[in-house]
Amino acid sequence: MARLAKPVCLPASDVSRLRAIVKKGTHKSRKITRARALLLMGEGQSAAQVQASAGISDSQYHRIKRRYLAEGLDRALEERPRSGQPRKVTATLEARITSLSCSELPTGAARWTLSLLNEKLISLDCIDKISNESIRQVLKKGNSNPG
Repeated sequence: MARLAKPVCLPASDVSRLRAIVKKGTHKSRKITRARALLLMGEGQSAAQVQASAGISDSQYHRIKRRYLAEGLDRALEERPRSGQPRKVTATLEARITSLSCSELPTGAARWTLSLLNEKLISLDCIDKISNESIRQVLKKGNSNPG
């Protein structure tokens, strides 16, 4: 005998929050998609209708529904932390790289190069090891140009 699916009953406060997320459109697209799916689930639409309207897969539908029923609205909308190696370049290191590239040049150098910045960061004990490419990306992101 098949198990009956538990319906999603959204309180008025959750419905208003979800509608605000969808209407505003300034959130991440994944969060907006999850909000749309939850609104459709709350209206009593079938799984197939929700999946077609929200553009989500079967597994996404069940994951969103399960997380909402078990953990609440905030946990159903937000992404879980992803596995993997944490970022090596933190915000403080980015600030240090940017300020260093704007500081005075080392003696004998015509301009800051990525290698010079790398050596200086290591000598100042800001980080144990960093690639020139990581430094380049930080400077590009900040629209800085060494030299």
